Amino acid sequence: MAPVIIARDIRKRYAGFAPILRGVNLEVEPGEIVAIMGPSGCGKSTMLHVLGLLHAPDSGTVNILGKDVLTLNREETAAFRRDNLGFVMQQSNLFDHSTVFENVEFPLIYREVPAAERWPRVIRALELVRLSSRVHYPSNRLSGGEQQRVAIARAMVNNPRILMADEPTGALDQRTSRLVMENFRTLCHTGGVAMVMVTHDAKMADYCDTVYTLEEGLLVCQRRDIPKISVQPGADLLKGPDIRLHTAMVATNFLHEGGESPRTLAHILHEKGLLTHVVTLQGVSLLGKEMQSYSLPMPVRNMGGLQAGSVWRSLLSQPSGSFESDFSPMKGLLKGFGAVRWARAQGKDLASWAKAEGIECLYSAGGVHSPIVCWLASRIGNLPYGMDVRDTDPWYGALKGGDIARLAALRVLVRDALFVRTSTRELSMALKEAVPEAAARISWIPDPLTLAPQDEEMAVAQMHEAVKLPHILACGIMDERKGFDVLLRALARVAATGREFRCTIAGDGPKLKSLKALAKSLGLGTSVRFPGFVPHANMNSLYLDADVYVTCGLSLPGKPADGIPSALGEAMAFLVPVVASDLPAQAWFVGDAGKIVPRGDDEALARALEPMLKLDDRESLERRLAMGTRGRERVLKILEQVPEALEGLFAPLLAKRRKMGL
Repeated sequence: MAPVIIARDIRKRYAGFAPILRGVNLEVEPGEIVAIMGPSGCGKSTMLHVLGLLHAPDSGTVNILGKDVLTLNREETAAFRRDNLGFVMQQSNLFDHSTVFENVEFPLIYREVPAAERWPRVIRALELVRLSSRVHYPSNRLSGGEQQRVAIARAMVNNPRILMADEPTGALDQRTSRLVMENFRTLCHTGGVAMVMVTHDAKMADYCDTVYTLEEGLLVCQRRDIPKISVQPGADLLKGPDIRLHTAMVATNFLHEGGESPRTLAHILHEKGLLTHVVTLQGVSLLGKEMQSYSLPMPVRNMGGLQAGSVWRSLLSQPSGSFESDFSPMKGLLKGFGAVRWARAQGKDLASWAKAEGIECLYSAGGVHSPIVCWLASRIGNLPYGMDVRDTDPWYGALKGGDIARLAALRVLVRDALFVRTSTRELSMALKEAVPEAAARISWIPDPLTLAPQDEEMAVAQMHEAVKLPHILACGIMDERKGFDVLLRALARVAATGREFRCTIAGDGPKLKSLKALAKSLGLGTSVRFPGFVPHANMNSLYLDADVYVTCGLSLPGKPADGIPSALGEAMAFLVPVVASDLPAQAWFVGDAGKIVPRGDDEALARALEPMLKLDDRESLERRLAMGTRGRERVLKILEQVPEALEGLFAPLLAKRRKMGL
């Protein structure tokens, strides 16, 4: 391949100073990462500015992508730079009060890219640096490393052939610097993007293929190892992943089904080329939502509200067939004749739409209505489907034998599914026992993290900061199985010892008022705060401020036991020491990385909390830090296997495609 940069005999001198560049020669190949090192004031940044067309040299030639760029006029130079070069500086220079999306979108607005094209390009650019889930975050709520990764995404959103980086990790800690450099290597070596980077850090230069030192105005090569890349230079990194399977994820209300987890699952499956569409069966408004509201890089089809015209038309010709006997037990779950007819119509419409779009598989994100509609579409359109079964879904009574009709419906759904993914091990075992013929297709795969963990050094520094009072954090839906009343009684015991603390119990639900009243009656009115629902984008602030995270789930008669709250994994990833109840799922997830107490035992919980609230001596601090570090390591180890496990669910269909030569 031809070099993307050829610079010959570059010379530069500022008036009143000695020459700073004395005849520099440089070639850069596609995909090559070049580091220019040297002491301050030696001319590194000047060299970068000449190559980036920000400054003109006094003499010499610069050929970029086959064009003699020094012959271009001012307007032509600006257009060439805008279309082919990306810049990342030491400071991210984000717009503080704008969202991540708005920051990355800005170069596209400048290029007058149509609004309809901007969203998917921004999402894909953020996927390259693994920040797509934070698309709606205010940029000033991100850590330094995250802000720099957003700056990389902004530099990449125009799909440049060459990146120019001036001390891009200079303001970051070592771990975050390594993460940023790994992002650069991925972009360059898999996408063929060339990069010239100025740095004074030898450790960061180790990530580069070629290292030069600028000595007395001349470049001296210290090492060069041109990478072998498999893509053609100029390939569009923002075109998205190669599609391996056309799958549609279906949810009753995608914005709320299973919390944030389905959205994160959608991102993972999309990155692996296994998810192309999302379908929501219940509009959150009459006009539905655009895909921007869902923070997703794929189209969202709304089959609720006024956008459900095709479903209304399907009501006029209700589908029927050999599936009627299997459909009978499901009718009782749909609450009325109208709901049954609507589900039939949605199933028919989903099958027709899937055929028209070339959908090869449906994936129900959980609940009751969604898998029934997927099952109907599968029977009508001869289409495979998979389904999630969560501990929050209302199948518990069926699995415990107390609801025969619901168990019959569940057995049909599980029996006919290509795969069934459960959110806890206990739920997986119960399903295998209830539907033994489908045991081989039932898998327990934990939900992924829905918040990217904070940079470790930043989280440790936060832990060492002096605080007035220790902060206890608990989160979740305010219902009986979360055991928040047990936590309040435990806190009353702690308060009785004279220990002062702050406690935040975040979330909304039917028991919120009674829990507030209980806190007041226990004398905790000034110590415990109930902020209600906290937007997901704001949760990282709570984790960073927390000294202990508590999950005290219960197992109540006739109700599902509390599972593995997503907030538990997030708190552990943020280095927050945790105390959990001995429910099997929670105890396994925490392992030896936290404290486990008997469920419903407020006295035991108080004993576990009391020593963790000592923040006034170094020994206690180091003990909490060690526990938090173990928790972070454990949760990341557990969840690092989730993407591959999710891909494994689709293995039969992928194998079938390979046999067909697709």
